[in-house]
Amino acid sequence: MFFRYPLRIISSILVGLVFLLQFVFFGQAVLGGRHSQLLASSTGMGDYPTYALIGYVLWWVSVSPMEAYVWGVRRELQRGTFEMNILSPTRILELLFGLAVSWLLMDSTLMGIVFVIGALIFDIPLTFTIILKSIPIILASLLAFLGFGFIFAGLVMLLKNIGPFAQIFEFGMLFFSGVFFPLAVMPEWLVAFSKAFPLTHAASAVRAIFVGKTYAEIRGEIVWLLLLIPLYWAVGYLIFKWAEKVTRVVGYGGY
Repeated sequence: MFFRYPLRIISSILVGLVFLLQFVFFGQAVLGGRHSQLLASSTGMGDYPTYALIGYVLWWVSVSPMEAYVWGVRRELQRGTFEMNILSPTRILELLFGLAVSWLLMDSTLMGIVFVIGALIFDIPLTFTIILKSIPIILASLLAFLGFGFIFAGLVMLLKNIGPFAQIFEFGMLFFSGVFFPLAVMPEWLVAFSKAFPLTHAASAVRAIFVGKTYAEIRGEIVWLLLLIPLYWAVGYLIFKWAEKVTRVVGYGGY
Protein backbone atom coordinates (compact mmCIF):
# COMPACT_ATOMS: atom_id res chain seq x y z
CA MET A 1 0.00 0.00 0.00
CA PHE A 2 2.88 2.37 0.78
CA PHE A 3 4.14 2.37 -2.80
CA ARG A 4 0.71 3.37 -4.14
CA TYR A 5 1.39 6.95 -3.03
CA PRO A 6 4.22 8.44 -5.14
CA LEU A 7 4.45 11.67 -3.11
CA ARG A 8 4.95 9.67 0.07
CA ILE A 9 7.76 7.72 -1.55
CA ILE A 10 9.43 10.91 -2.81
CA SER A 11 9.03 12.52 0.61
CA SER A 12 10.64 9.54 2.38
CA ILE A 13 13.59 9.54 -0.02
CA LEU A 14 14.10 13.31 0.33
CA VAL A 15 13.95 13.12 4.13
CA GLY A 16 16.51 10.30 4.06
CA LEU A 17 18.82 12.30 1.79
CA VAL A 18 18.55 15.56 3.74
CA PHE A 19 19.25 13.77 7.02
CA LEU A 20 22.30 12.11 5.45
CA LEU A 21 23.69 15.16 3.66
CA GLN A 22 23.63 17.43 6.69
CA PHE A 23 25.75 14.96 8.66
CA VAL A 24 28.15 14.37 5.78
CA PHE A 25 28.76 18.06 5.17
CA PHE A 26 29.06 18.74 8.89
CA GLY A 27 31.57 15.90 9.22
CA GLN A 28 33.62 17.17 6.30
CA ALA A 29 33.65 20.67 7.84
CA VAL A 30 34.95 19.28 11.13
CA LEU A 31 37.54 17.02 9.48
CA GLY A 32 38.67 19.73 7.10
CA GLY A 33 37.74 17.90 3.91
CA ARG A 34 36.42 14.70 2.44
CA HIS A 35 39.46 12.57 3.22
CA SER A 36 40.81 12.25 6.75
CA GLN A 37 44.03 10.56 7.82
CA LEU A 38 42.69 10.43 11.37
CA LEU A 39 39.59 8.56 10.21
CA ALA A 40 41.70 6.22 8.08
CA SER A 41 44.04 5.37 10.95
CA SER A 42 41.19 4.61 13.37
CA THR A 43 38.75 2.82 11.04
CA GLY A 44 40.70 1.84 7.93
CA MET A 45 38.43 4.03 5.77
CA GLY A 46 39.57 7.61 5.14
CA ASP A 47 36.74 8.72 2.86
CA TYR A 48 34.13 10.28 5.16
CA PRO A 49 31.11 10.28 2.76
CA THR A 50 31.56 6.54 2.21
CA TYR A 51 31.98 5.97 5.94
CA ALA A 52 28.83 7.93 6.81
CA LEU A 53 26.70 6.58 3.96
CA ILE A 54 27.31 2.95 4.92
CA GLY A 55 26.58 3.53 8.60
CA TYR A 56 23.50 5.66 7.95
CA VAL A 57 21.80 3.28 5.52
CA LEU A 58 22.50 0.29 7.77
CA TRP A 59 21.11 2.18 10.78
CA TRP A 60 17.90 3.15 8.99
CA VAL A 61 17.24 -0.40 7.82
CA SER A 62 18.17 -1.87 11.22
CA VAL A 63 15.57 0.18 13.10
CA SER A 64 12.88 -0.76 10.59
CA PRO A 65 11.73 -3.93 12.45
CA MET A 66 11.41 -1.96 15.69
CA GLU A 67 9.39 0.73 13.92
CA ALA A 68 7.13 -1.97 12.51
CA TYR A 69 6.52 -3.60 15.88
CA VAL A 70 5.87 -0.29 17.66
CA TRP A 71 3.77 1.61 15.14
CA GLY A 72 2.18 -1.42 13.48
CA VAL A 73 0.83 -2.85 16.74
CA ARG A 74 -0.15 0.64 17.91
CA ARG A 75 -2.14 1.18 14.72
CA GLU A 76 -4.02 -2.09 15.21
CA LEU A 77 -4.79 -1.12 18.81
CA GLN A 78 -6.09 2.25 17.69
CA ARG A 79 -8.33 0.64 15.09
CA GLY A 80 -9.60 -1.94 17.55
CA THR A 81 -8.55 -4.82 15.30
CA PHE A 82 -5.67 -6.17 17.36
CA GLU A 83 -7.81 -8.57 19.41
CA MET A 84 -9.32 -9.93 16.18
CA ASN A 85 -5.84 -10.73 14.98
CA ILE A 86 -5.05 -12.38 18.30
CA LEU A 87 -8.09 -14.66 17.91
CA SER A 88 -7.23 -15.64 14.34
CA PRO A 89 -5.76 -19.11 13.62
CA THR A 90 -2.39 -17.55 12.84
CA ARG A 91 -0.01 -17.24 15.78
CA ILE A 92 0.64 -13.69 16.95
CA LEU A 93 4.40 -14.15 16.54
CA GLU A 94 3.90 -15.07 12.90
CA LEU A 95 1.67 -12.03 12.31
CA LEU A 96 4.20 -9.70 13.91
CA PHE A 97 7.12 -11.26 12.05
CA GLY A 98 5.28 -10.81 8.76
CA LEU A 99 4.57 -7.19 9.64
CA ALA A 100 8.23 -6.54 10.44
CA VAL A 101 9.44 -8.19 7.23
CA SER A 102 7.04 -6.09 5.12
CA TRP A 103 8.27 -2.87 6.74
CA LEU A 104 11.84 -4.04 6.30
CA LEU A 105 11.31 -4.62 2.58
CA MET A 106 9.81 -1.14 2.17
CA ASP A 107 12.61 0.56 4.07
CA SER A 108 15.26 -1.51 2.30
CA THR A 109 13.90 -0.37 -1.06
CA LEU A 110 13.87 3.28 0.01
CA MET A 111 17.32 3.11 1.56
CA GLY A 112 18.64 1.29 -1.49
CA ILE A 113 17.57 4.30 -3.55
CA VAL A 114 19.11 6.70 -1.01
CA PHE A 115 22.34 4.69 -1.07
CA VAL A 116 22.58 4.80 -4.87
CA ILE A 117 21.83 8.54 -4.96
CA GLY A 118 24.38 9.15 -2.20
CA ALA A 119 26.98 7.11 -4.08
CA LEU A 120 26.33 9.19 -7.21
CA ILE A 121 26.47 12.51 -5.35
CA PHE A 122 29.78 11.70 -3.67
CA ASP A 123 31.19 9.65 -6.55
CA ILE A 124 31.62 6.51 -4.45
CA PRO A 125 32.81 3.55 -6.55
CA LEU A 126 30.58 0.48 -6.31
CA THR A 127 31.25 -2.98 -7.70
CA PHE A 128 29.09 -6.07 -7.87
CA THR A 129 31.65 -7.97 -5.78
CA ILE A 130 31.52 -5.44 -2.93
CA ILE A 131 27.73 -5.45 -2.86
CA LEU A 132 27.55 -9.25 -3.04
CA LYS A 133 30.04 -9.68 -0.19
CA SER A 134 28.19 -7.13 1.95
CA ILE A 135 24.77 -8.78 1.69
CA PRO A 136 25.40 -11.69 4.16
CA ILE A 137 26.71 -9.24 6.77
CA ILE A 138 23.69 -6.99 6.38
CA LEU A 139 21.26 -9.91 6.55
CA ALA A 140 22.89 -11.20 9.75
CA SER A 141 22.46 -7.80 11.39
CA LEU A 142 18.83 -7.51 10.27
CA LEU A 143 18.08 -11.01 11.51
CA ALA A 144 19.27 -10.02 14.98
CA PHE A 145 17.08 -6.91 15.05
CA LEU A 146 14.04 -8.84 13.81
CA GLY A 147 14.23 -10.90 16.98
CA PHE A 148 15.11 -8.04 19.30
CA GLY A 149 12.15 -6.04 18.03
CA PHE A 150 9.76 -8.45 19.76
CA ILE A 151 10.64 -6.63 22.99
CA PHE A 152 8.96 -3.52 21.62
CA ALA A 153 6.00 -5.51 20.30
CA GLY A 154 5.39 -6.89 23.78
CA LEU A 155 5.81 -3.53 25.48
CA VAL A 156 3.45 -1.73 23.12
CA MET A 157 0.78 -4.37 23.81
CA LEU A 158 1.22 -3.81 27.52
CA LEU A 159 1.89 -0.06 27.74
CA LYS A 160 0.23 1.06 24.47
CA ASN A 161 2.36 4.16 23.73
CA ILE A 162 6.10 3.47 23.81
CA GLY A 163 7.01 5.47 20.70
CA PRO A 164 9.23 7.96 22.60
CA PHE A 165 11.10 5.12 24.35
CA ALA A 166 11.66 3.34 21.03
CA GLN A 167 13.01 6.52 19.45
CA ILE A 168 15.42 7.03 22.36
CA PHE A 169 16.76 3.53 21.74
CA GLU A 170 16.97 4.04 17.97
CA PHE A 171 18.89 7.32 18.18
CA GLY A 172 20.98 5.95 21.02
CA MET A 173 22.04 3.18 18.67
CA LEU A 174 22.88 5.86 16.08
CA PHE A 175 25.33 7.29 18.61
CA PHE A 176 26.75 4.11 20.16
CA SER A 177 27.27 2.23 16.88
CA GLY A 178 29.64 4.75 15.33
CA VAL A 179 27.40 5.61 12.41
CA PHE A 180 28.79 9.10 11.81
CA PHE A 181 32.03 9.08 13.80
CA PRO A 182 34.66 6.47 14.74
CA LEU A 183 34.25 4.66 18.03
CA ALA A 184 37.93 5.25 18.75
CA VAL A 185 37.12 8.78 19.95
CA MET A 186 34.81 7.44 22.66
CA PRO A 187 35.77 6.32 26.19
CA GLU A 188 36.83 2.67 26.47
CA TRP A 189 33.74 1.68 28.46
CA LEU A 190 31.47 3.10 25.73
CA VAL A 191 33.45 1.23 23.08
CA ALA A 192 32.91 -1.97 25.06
CA PHE A 193 29.20 -1.17 25.43
CA SER A 194 28.85 -0.55 21.68
CA LYS A 195 29.79 -4.17 20.98
CA ALA A 196 26.35 -5.19 22.26
CA PHE A 197 24.77 -3.72 19.11
CA PRO A 198 24.80 -5.76 15.89
CA LEU A 199 24.90 -2.51 13.91
CA THR A 200 28.36 -1.75 15.33
CA HIS A 201 29.80 -4.94 13.87
CA ALA A 202 27.78 -4.85 10.63
CA ALA A 203 28.88 -1.29 9.82
CA SER A 204 32.51 -2.06 10.64
CA ALA A 205 32.46 -5.23 8.53
CA VAL A 206 30.80 -3.61 5.50
CA ARG A 207 33.23 -0.68 5.63
CA ALA A 208 36.10 -3.15 5.74
CA ILE A 209 34.69 -4.93 2.68
CA PHE A 210 34.52 -1.59 0.84
CA VAL A 211 38.26 -1.08 1.38
CA GLY A 212 39.05 -4.54 0.06
CA LYS A 213 39.28 -6.76 3.14
CA THR A 214 38.26 -10.41 3.07
CA TYR A 215 35.90 -12.34 5.35
CA ALA A 216 38.92 -13.85 7.07
CA GLU A 217 40.17 -10.39 8.01
CA ILE A 218 36.81 -9.41 9.54
CA ARG A 219 36.02 -12.74 11.18
CA GLY A 220 35.93 -11.04 14.59
CA GLU A 221 32.96 -8.89 13.53
CA ILE A 222 31.28 -11.89 11.92
CA VAL A 223 31.65 -13.96 15.11
CA TRP A 224 30.09 -11.14 17.14
CA LEU A 225 27.12 -11.00 14.77
CA LEU A 226 26.60 -14.76 14.93
CA LEU A 227 26.69 -14.65 18.73
CA LEU A 228 24.27 -11.72 18.97
CA ILE A 229 21.61 -13.26 16.70
CA PRO A 230 20.49 -16.04 19.10
CA LEU A 231 20.99 -13.74 22.11
CA TYR A 232 18.75 -11.01 20.65
CA TRP A 233 16.10 -13.55 19.65
CA ALA A 234 16.12 -15.21 23.07
CA VAL A 235 15.83 -11.91 24.96
CA GLY A 236 13.18 -10.59 22.57
CA TYR A 237 11.11 -13.78 22.74
CA LEU A 238 11.23 -14.08 26.54
CA ILE A 239 10.22 -10.46 27.15
CA PHE A 240 7.49 -10.66 24.52
CA LYS A 241 5.99 -13.81 26.09
CA TRP A 242 6.09 -12.17 29.52
CA ALA A 243 4.34 -9.04 28.20
CA GLU A 244 1.81 -11.16 26.33
CA LYS A 245 1.04 -13.15 29.49
CA VAL A 246 0.49 -10.00 31.53
CA THR A 247 -1.60 -8.38 28.80
CA ARG A 248 -3.89 -11.42 28.56
CA VAL A 249 -4.62 -10.96 32.28
CA VAL A 250 -5.20 -7.18 32.30
CA GLY A 251 -6.77 -7.15 28.83
CA TYR A 252 -5.59 -5.75 25.52
CA GLY A 253 -8.10 -2.93 25.74
CA GLY A 254 -8.33 -0.03 23.36
CA TYR A 255 -5.86 2.72 22.75
